[in-house]
Amino acid sequence: MAFSLKNFLKRHSANPVTRRKAWNKYFERRLERHGLHIYKGHLNWALSPELAALHERWGDTPGIPADRCCFLYNLARQVAARGIPGDTAECGVRFGKSSFFIMSGLGDPVRPHHVFDSFSGLSEAGEADVAMDGVKSWSAGDIAADERVCREKLAAFEQCNFYRGWIPERFPEIEDRRFALVHIDVDLLEPTRDALEFFWPRLEAGGVIVSDDYGFATCPGVTRAFDEFFAERPEKPLPIPTGQVLVWKDRPGA
Repeated sequence: MAFSLKNFLKRHSANPVTRRKAWNKYFERRLERHGLHIYKGHLNWALSPELAALHERWGDTPGIPADRCCFLYNLARQVAARGIPGDTAECGVRFGKSSFFIMSGLGDPVRPHHVFDSFSGLSEAGEADVAMDGVKSWSAGDIAADERVCREKLAAFEQCNFYRGWIPERFPEIEDRRFALVHIDVDLLEPTRDALEFFWPRLEAGGVIVSDDYGFATCPGVTRAFDEFFAERPEKPLPIPTGQVLVWKDRPGA
């Protein structure tokens, strides 16, 4: 790739907006050679002081990247603004970053939030979880997390309830609850399907289920679970460019 004097000068401009755009273009062109992409540097969510403050509060503990955090945060704000009743839940909480942004977006300290995780990592992947190139992306025990760290990171949210165990073994403890928002981040077909079968009938009309893994080549089982579950239902998965997917529930019951 040819050297651009114009871009070089802009990258060292006194104008911060000019610098940001120039550096974005610089890295964008280099990543394109490898089939990779980055977000535009002038997108509002990337510049949001509110989200930046939340990321600073969260700190360096691992979790989903900023774009997906932004999506969950704003989705939770939509649920709150629409007045959708019901609890919220997350399957596959790891260290709690997704739940942190969901509960921050809701801003409702009395709405119960339920988190489910083995805290022992993933279960064994099945044939449906093998990527198209034949590579097995996941092994039993991957993405294990320390429950104590998760509890510490979410300690400010007294409405958060923890359920340690393999999905769906502890779901019966909340079978009488109704839900406004459910986040599924379990990477594999079977626990994703189990979560959909349990939570969808308990989702309020106007409520939403969102998954972190639908659009990733490493998680083909999640894509299959959503596509098969909603194949005969009027509601359909809406893929998001971040790799996430959401499904709003249009009807009561079902």
